[in-house]
Amino acid sequence: MPTIHLSIPEWMYDELKRKAEDMGIQVTDLVKFYIKEGIEGETKSQQKDSTQVEESITFLEAKVAQLDALLGEVMKRLKEEDEEDEEVEIKES
Repeated sequence: MPTIHLSIPEWMYDELKRKAEDMGIQVTDLVKFYIKEGIEGETKSQQKDSTQVEESITFLEAKVAQLDALLGEVMKRLKEEDEEDEEVEIKES
């Protein structure tokens, strides 16, 4: 099994040692646990961020579709009003 050596401040080692003793495990096992949690937490965080981005994109796509439909309706009404104005001008002539 690969081995790594860490240089950490004394206060940090003391804290790890105290926590390991409270849990009834060795300091090295506690460090492995924290490393694993950090890696898995990062992955979960990335997945959560990805999900939030996908939800935001879906929401924005829906809003764009609504705005597109609304703009289409406004353009249709403007065209109808313009045609009505042309009919009135023709009748007045």
